[in-house]
Amino acid sequence: MDDTADMEQLEEPDVIHIGEPLETPVGKYMREYRLLNSMLLSLLMLILLFAAIWNIIIWVAPDGESGSDFTDGGKPTTSPKKQEQKVRLMQRQKSAKPSQTFTFRAQAISDIPVPVVDIETRNLDPAIVVSPMGDVGDVSVKVDMSVLNKAFASSFMGVKSSANKIMFIIDYSASMRGRDKVMRYELSKAIDKLPAVGSVAVIFFSGPTWVAGQDAKALHSKWKGDNSKTGWKPVAGFKPTRPKWLPVTPSNKKKLIKAVNDTPLTFGTVWDNSFEWAFYMNPKPDVIYFMTDGNANDKFKGMDVIKSKKGRTKIYTIGYGAPQGAKKPLEEIAAMSGGKSKFVDMDKIKAMEKEIGQKKIQ
Repeated sequence: MDDTADMEQLEEPDVIHIGEPLETPVGKYMREYRLLNSMLLSLLMLILLFAAIWNIIIWVAPDGESGSDFTDGGKPTTSPKKQEQKVRLMQRQKSAKPSQTFTFRAQAISDIPVPVVDIETRNLDPAIVVSPMGDVGDVSVKVDMSVLNKAFASSFMGVKSSANKIMFIIDYSASMRGRDKVMRYELSKAIDKLPAVGSVAVIFFSGPTWVAGQDAKALHSKWKGDNSKTGWKPVAGFKPTRPKWLPVTPSNKKKLIKAVNDTPLTFGTVWDNSFEWAFYMNPKPDVIYFMTDGNANDKFKGMDVIKSKKGRTKIYTIGYGAPQGAKKPLEEIAAMSGGKSKFVDMDKIKAMEKEIGQKKIQ
């Protein structure tokens, strides 16, 4: 009995009980937040992948590194130094290519048959230079326009000047009768010889003042005054036509020359209104040729008008068979304006008249 019990006791297997393993805090965290950890790990991998792609596709080369083909945003960025080097390289390449220069020379003002004294012709050299540089369309054109600056040359009664805007103020008084042939011829010649690079205006005076080409006799009825006491002024309500600058064209020259030859001589020698009109123009004349056979005195304040309103206008005075008393005031007008003065006596006028003969400029 006891032996049996002992045998059963011996045959019973030994059972070893093992307790649950110990768990670290990290392991516990990883076990409890498996889903969150997976998401964070995936996000990290995506960020790293995106950074790698970004670095491959959009990459800014360091300054000075050659072979860089991409810049931020795809827009080329060139430093000023690189741009300057590029321009210099292009210039050297173009200068190295064989090139030809063709020069087309226009007729200079100095080549026109007009007496010129005051112009420095060494500067009057207009040229158009075309310089092909290899490619069609890559052509530079250089035009020297300095020739047109103050290059409007004129000569009247032997007095020469240069300007852009020239005005003639001419005495058409009755006292010019018998000596007006030379005046008309010389004035017509001066207008005819003007080169087409400037503007001109012509006004006549004989008490009243009018623009060349107007009907002198009809206009005189719209003026009132006298030659010795009050001078001449337009009647109340009448506004005379003021002169305007005319471009020097063949048509305008022809009209002016016709007016010079067809306008009759009237009344006396009063010229203050003429200068009022001249200085009223905008812009003012560069040069005025003032020709009279009378005494250019200060009777009607003409000198005051010139002194106060002349600006930069130069006045060239011509005493045409004028009395000796006219010499001093005409010289004063020229001197105060920076112009010149000339006197033509009656003997000279008669000699010129014979030389002209039957000539008439149309």
